[in-house]
Amino acid sequence: MPQTYSLMMRFIHWLTALLIIALLILGFWMTNRSAANLWDELTNTLYSWHKLIGFLVLLITGLRVLIKLNSNRPRYPIGIALWQIQFAHSVQIAMYLLLVTIPLFGWAGVTAYPALITVGGFHLPGLPGIPKDQVLAKQLFEIHSYLVLALISITLLHVVAGLRHLFFKKDGVFERIWFKR
Repeated sequence: MPQTYSLMMRFIHWLTALLIIALLILGFWMTNRSAANLWDELTNTLYSWHKLIGFLVLLITGLRVLIKLNSNRPRYPIGIALWQIQFAHSVQIAMYLLLVTIPLFGWAGVTAYPALITVGGFHLPGLPGIPKDQVLAKQLFEIHSYLVLALISITLLHVVAGLRHLFFKKDGVFERIWFKR
């Protein structure tokens, strides 16, 4: 059994983390501008990038799940309590579910609105089965926002646990996902 995740899984993990940070920055920035009724080229650009990156996160998460299902998970270092391993797995499952459902609700929202144009004029395909309905779009975006808050909470838990293992426990758990020197 390997002691670290594959190079591909480590790359995808950290790429996803960077993309999520970008989505959060864009998401809060664009929604603050729209709440202030600042509808200009910058606001449209922020929304365009947010949609494109969100769709990319959905695709990367799908790839990540396929790779994870077809590879061995690295073993935990000796001394890690079973409850901690089970809790970590629960957090990871919740994160995967949110990394799929959040972009799907966003995609459904832009389909219903409709606002499928992203960066460079690229058009996202409409999500099948979603009618054009701005009231529905507003509801979908609201759910999207609440799920984002759940992801932020769970991600903070994940990050704190990782940093605890890295700096305080120094037990090798963090190194399973980090790039070796």
